[in-house]
Amino acid sequence: MNIPNLLSIFRLFLTIFFVAAIMQGRYRTALYLFILQGLTDLLDGFLARAMNKKTSLGAFLDPVADKAMLVSAYVVLSVYNIIPLWVTMVILLKDLTVACGFLGLYKLFGMVKLVPTIFGKASTFCQIFTVVYVLWSISFPAIALPRDYQSFFFYVTAILTVIAGIQYVTRGFRILLKKEAV
Repeated sequence: MNIPNLLSIFRLFLTIFFVAAIMQGRYRTALYLFILQGLTDLLDGFLARAMNKKTSLGAFLDPVADKAMLVSAYVVLSVYNIIPLWVTMVILLKDLTVACGFLGLYKLFGMVKLVPTIFGKASTFCQIFTVVYVLWSISFPAIALPRDYQSFFFYVTAILTVIAGIQYVTRGFRILLKKEAV
């Protein structure tokens, strides 16, 4: 077990405390925990590359920890009416579609490498930024942008998530057609 993998596991555990903080109405604590999760995500990727410690376990743990972090954040924030349900549903539908497509390709062809797309990275960044913005607005209302901006972030996040989903589905069909033609 190397340091990057331990950081991914740590991020998974932080997710539990993040959800508990939201459920208890401790939004500032939740904000700090979410930021810490984001920092550990950056750090584990950096260390894996810098230390040449990329492992198959890390390739599994890192995206699982990322999805646990984001999905749990959107679900719990929707349950508490902090983020609209429709935004959460867009994110969940995209993630479910990509996961099912990946599993289908894996079942058909064995190991398939899922390389992040530019829109995938942009949508993930927006999803993270939106959660930070919403929690920041609740935690520090005196120094936050007006809450009117929230809907802007919700729409941008949803649009980028849909585009990323379409991009991944298109890639999946290309892989499917390429492999079947062989």
